[in-house]
Amino acid sequence: MNGLEKRFRAKHSCPIEIADYDDNAKYLIGWPGYRTSNNKSGLGYMETQAELAHMQGVMIRWLLTGKLITRNPVFLFIMIVWGTLVGILPLIMLLGEVFLSKNVSILFYIFPVLPYMVVGVGVVINAVVSILNPSAQSITG
Repeated sequence: MNGLEKRFRAKHSCPIEIADYDDNAKYLIGWPGYRTSNNKSGLGYMETQAELAHMQGVMIRWLLTGKLITRNPVFLFIMIVWGTLVGILPLIMLLGEVFLSKNVSILFYIFPVLPYMVVGVGVVINAVVSILNPSAQSITG
């Protein structure tokens, strides 16, 4: 490395290195702070996708444990409407079809939409927990 590169690195290096303060950011791909640690550009495709997957996993964990709490009434309304349309309404329609037509083979149609229904029911449950438990910690602070 010549003198010009040394001066460029000294001038353009990040003054706060997240990897110095968080042990996880240094070693775990996907952990927030990994893509930009140790003078990385943060533009690596694999690191970006891994960080996105990590954050999606955190959101799913919050959803399934009932910690996806918010106080914003607009968000609560959207959570209830979307969760009802995606999770509860298809379940009611499928069960109604099974009981009215006595055709159990129609339950096989539930498998493609089952993940969406689980997420929709989880969103409604988290919205109800947000409304009924005002002392719960919100994810937005």
